[in-house]
Parts: sequence; structure tokens; C-alpha cells
Amino acid sequence: MSFSQLQLMPVPTFNFSSMDAMQYAQFMKKAGNEDFKNGSYSLAVRKYDQALLMLIQIRQWILCSEDIAVLYCNKSTALYNLGKWREAMFSAFESLRWNPEYVKAYYRASHSSTMSNSFEVISVFHKGLILLNASVDLSQVADFIAGIFTSVNDERVFPPTFCPAYDYIFSARFNALIWQAEMEKLAQKGKWTSESYGCDGKMQDIAELVKWLISIGTKVETIGVYPLHAVIRLCIKARRNHVFRWLLTQRPDLRDTINQQDRGGCTLLHIVASSSEYSWKHSQTEDVLMLLSFGVDPTIPDARSRYVIDILKKNKNFTVVKAVRDHTEKHTSSSVELEDVRWSKRLHRQVKLGKKQSF
Repeated sequence: MSFSQLQLMPVPTFNFSSMDAMQYAQFMKKAGNEDFKNGSYSLAVRKYDQALLMLIQIRQWILCSEDIAVLYCNKSTALYNLGKWREAMFSAFESLRWNPEYVKAYYRASHSSTMSNSFEVISVFHKGLILLNASVDLSQVADFIAGIFTSVNDERVFPPTFCPAYDYIFSARFNALIWQAEMEKLAQKGKWTSESYGCDGKMQDIAELVKWLISIGTKVETIGVYPLHAVIRLCIKARRNHVFRWLLTQRPDLRDTINQQDRGGCTLLHIVASSSEYSWKHSQTEDVLMLLSFGVDPTIPDARSRYVIDILKKNKNFTVVKAVRDHTEKHTSSSVELEDVRWSKRLHRQVKLGKKQSF
């Protein structure tokens, strides 16, 4: 909105002569906040603009940079709720221009950048996280960490800003409560798998982090509805399945959900069989054998009626195809033998019962 447009905006009805410019700006800010609470975001933007116009005019006489930063940040939030992502991003960056240490503006700039597909989002989250870590209030740290991970959740090639942010996250030594909150936030967003993304050579760090959090009391259920699915994906990326083995040792009750299917009908074996993350087929083979040993049923189809053995054939891992086939035949044979034994016992009881009745 231009300066001339702002001048044409109607002035609210109150005794203006009794108020100075700062009071007027505060009045308009408060009115804008009320409009925002009522969902009138366009009205809120107009009133924030009126307040900004007044403060920018008097800034040479009154120190009001922080007030201007707050107003631009509020305006950014209102624009965000209107779906005007780029305008929201520019307002947030304008807020940071007036107060480079305003953490809330970093948060607003980051989320607006995410929606507008800006490449700046990670670096903005990173800068905000550094400021937060230096402050007393650490309540928003998990939000910023989650923001960095979710910013690259669907990316195959990470932007150059990601690795510095990633390195900072794991060198800052955030406490367990922050990491637990971060895991929960990612799970709520349905983005826990972004926890599995990382720069080269860092995946073991994430796997050990998850193991440490669970060992000190973090509930694995905070990962989401399908915790074992999330953990096996992490193991695939970490190229080691020790965390999965350790988890089922620590939480044997989770074996009751070993054949759980996710929304796509996939079992743990479907995830392993269809993964393109394996550099070597023997790693995939090892994971399949581990899951079979824990009792995962390879004969369960997914929602598209795909069987694990067919997926493995398509991926040409014939070693594990043979292992799955042998496992299935063995268990089918065992089931038949068990049924034969049960049938023989029933027949024997009936024969004995018939002899007693004949007497």
C-alpha cells in the first residue's frame, strides 16, 4: 500500500486532539489486533498500515524501531492468514530490517518463505535458532528445528543452506526435552520422516539420538501412529538396523504391532522391499531377514494388492526372494503339520468317545 493510499484511509472516530502520534499508532495497533482475533485479516492489515505510517513519520524524533518491527510482524501474520505468502514474507523481512534480533519475525519470515517456495527459508530458521539458543527462553527452539527439517522434507537434493543449519543443530547440544518436543511437532505435522534426512555421514548421529531419547524415557509413540514404520525408515537411511533391534528388545510389547499396516497398507517388509535407499543389496537382505525373524508376515498384500516377494523380484534382489520363499514354505508346512496334529487329536478323542458309548 502506497503512502498516498494510506492518507486516504478513514480516520477512526475518537478525540484525536488529545492523543499524540505514538498513542494514535498504539490505538491502531490494538484495533488491528482485535480485527485479527475476529478473523478480519484485511481490516487488520489496513490498521497496521495506518499505525506504521504514523510511526515511520515520527521515528526521527522518537525511538520506535522495535514498535515498527512488531507492527510489520503482525502485518505479516495477517497476510499469511490471507494466503498472501510473498507479501507476508516481505513484511516479515521488513520487520527484521527494523529489529534484526526479533525472533518472532524470523519465525514468520521462515514460514512465509516456505509457502512461497523461497530458498531463504532454511537460513532464516537457522539465524532465528542461533538467536533463540543465546536467549533464556528456549520454548520456541523445537519449532525452529522442526522448521528446518520440514523445509527439506520432500527434497532429494538439499540446498546449500541446509548442511550448516544441520551441523549447528547437532553441535548446539539441546536438551532432551527440546528434542522430545521436536519429535512430537514433526509427528503432529505428519513429517517425522524428515528427521531421517541429513548430510553425508550424519545419519548415525540421528539414529543414536533417537535411541538416546527413548532410553531416557521418551515414548516411541510420540513418533506417530506407525512408530515401527518410522524407525525402520530411519534404519534404512542410517544403513544400520541396530536401533530397530534395540527398540524391540527394550519394548517387547511392540512385537504385537509387528504386522501393522500403514495407510497405504504397507507392512514393514513392504517398506524395506520397495526402498530405493539401499546402496548394497546385502543390506536390504539383512533387513528382510531381521524382520522375518521378528515375525513379520511376507504374505500380507498392501492396499494395491502388491506382495513383498513380487516387489523384491522387480528390484532383482533374488537372494532375498529365495529367503522369503523358503520362509513362507517353511511356515506353511509347519501350519499344515500343526493342523494335521490337531485333526489327529480330535479324531482320537472321537474314537475314544465312541468306544465308551458302545459299552
